[in-house]
Amino acid sequence: MGPSKQRGVALITVILIVAMVVIIATNISARNQLSMRRTMNLTQYDQAYWYALSAEELTKKVLKQDLDDSKGIVHRQQFWALADVVFPAEYGEIVGKVSDMRACFNLNALAAASKTNNNGQPQLPLAAKQFKALLVGLGMDDFAAERLTHTLKDYVDSDSINSPYGAEDAEYESRNVPYRAANTLMNHKSELRAVLGFTKDVYRHLSPLVCAIPGDDRQLLNVNTLEIEQAPLLMAMLDNQISLGEAESIIGQVPASGYEKIDEFWQNSSVSGLKVDADAKSSFVIDSDYFLLKAGAKVNEAIFSMESVLKKGSGNSMDVLTRQYGNQDFYASPNASSSTNSSTNDNSNNTNENNNKR
Repeated sequence: MGPSKQRGVALITVILIVAMVVIIATNISARNQLSMRRTMNLTQYDQAYWYALSAEELTKKVLKQDLDDSKGIVHRQQFWALADVVFPAEYGEIVGKVSDMRACFNLNALAAASKTNNNGQPQLPLAAKQFKALLVGLGMDDFAAERLTHTLKDYVDSDSINSPYGAEDAEYESRNVPYRAANTLMNHKSELRAVLGFTKDVYRHLSPLVCAIPGDDRQLLNVNTLEIEQAPLLMAMLDNQISLGEAESIIGQVPASGYEKIDEFWQNSSVSGLKVDADAKSSFVIDSDYFLLKAGAKVNEAIFSMESVLKKGSGNSMDVLTRQYGNQDFYASPNASSSTNSSTNDNSNNTNENNNKR
């Protein structure tokens, strides 16, 4: 091979080597950039997480201060009830909304044992009757409402005994994707979607009015914190003896700073003439012991959101019962509170952190 040909081969070899070096360098640079971007995203997401937790700490302090100042009475004019709260933060912002979990229907209240009448026949407990009234008030026929009430009761009560129209393990195990009845209290209202008969449409109508208080099976309604949109709930608690318009009027007549005594509510001319026994009256209150915080934080493009259930402890201190992470829709629309959020995808894929011992 002549010198000129050798120089040509050498030149081609050098060009190939340079091309390979350029390709390798480009790949290394791209990987480094990707790694840096991932690190930045993780750092920003981690910062957003801590921002959200700071919202939780602030909420605990605000709630304690409000309860201390009002001697335990809870109403809508307190600082915790402020809507659309946005706090600026370094490279981002924090949003949060607190709702009273005694201003919704606690699904776990249906776990109460059935009673018997004078003839020894099983009788629905008060909370179950109120839930059935809620379904009827939302437009469901009486039989369908009773069937769903029994089905939910069987799902959350601790026994495996079928109610007249209920469903236990055998029914759920016969599904295309078999599972079993929980037979324990719910941690989140979205679990209602697993109960037989509670379709997407039923859940959509119920979601703004119901909640699931972890570890608590009582149904108490704080008349001081009801919103106009929750009028169907007040109707149900009064056994649908009033119309929707009357319920809205009653809620609108609640003083800005709330009732100081529950007797003041019963003295309202719109309810004083209703037939409400002592047992039903005992489910109406003017204080609250559970609150739900929906918090979100944004750092640059990283978004983190969570829900925290807070329980009042000794000295009005607030303890965190559960945390659920996810539901980024809340950050885009902080006005959608837990007790008024009609999304059918309500935290169904969230990570749950449960501090409640049952």
